Amino acid sequence: MKLLALEFSTDRAGIAAADGARVLAAETLETGRRRCMELFPAAERVLAAAGWTFGEVERYAVGIGPGSYTGLRVSLTAARGWALPGNTPVHAIPSPAALAAEALAADPSRPVAVCGDARRGHLWCALFEADPRTLVRQVEPFALVPAGERGAKWPAARWLEPDSPPSAAWLAALSAADYPQAPLEPIYLRPPVAAPPAP
Repeated sequence: MKLLALEFSTDRAGIAAADGARVLAAETLETGRRRCMELFPAAERVLAAAGWTFGEVERYAVGIGPGSYTGLRVSLTAARGWALPGNTPVHAIPSPAALAAEALAADPSRPVAVCGDARRGHLWCALFEADPRTLVRQVEPFALVPAGERGAKWPAARWLEPDSPPSAAWLAALSAADYPQAPLEPIYLRPPVAAPPAP
């Protein structure tokens, strides 16, 4: 299956073209806020390196965070737009699953906890373990914890560094393994901040 994976949940964004789990071309974009402007030319370069066109892509895999509001919105919108002409499937996958898959491939002996900045002195976190069919399985729902208490949440887990950048290549591997489909919308763990009422 020809997959194009987009992972834009952090400032180190990535795009990968993969034939199943075999990555043919990939590019990392470390451009801060400008990474969204770079998505379209980078996708064209990655596809050209793989020898494909957009019309040949059979599935888009897109990371849905938690993470950068702008990056997640832009990558989801791009994947949906590219998928529309051919009614190509878009596979939404929580971004931490890609980090967990990479870590558990190296050492599957104990669960892996992935976390990131949730602001206001808190981290979001999620717990994963290895799965022979889908590479990883999320075994605890997302939670918010005080930043100083991250190790106490799941003491038996191996905790990854906060805000580690997920890999588009591992996102493609999860899609090829048919990781469970998530809703096509970013994961936000805090409600939006409401504007104060007008006087």
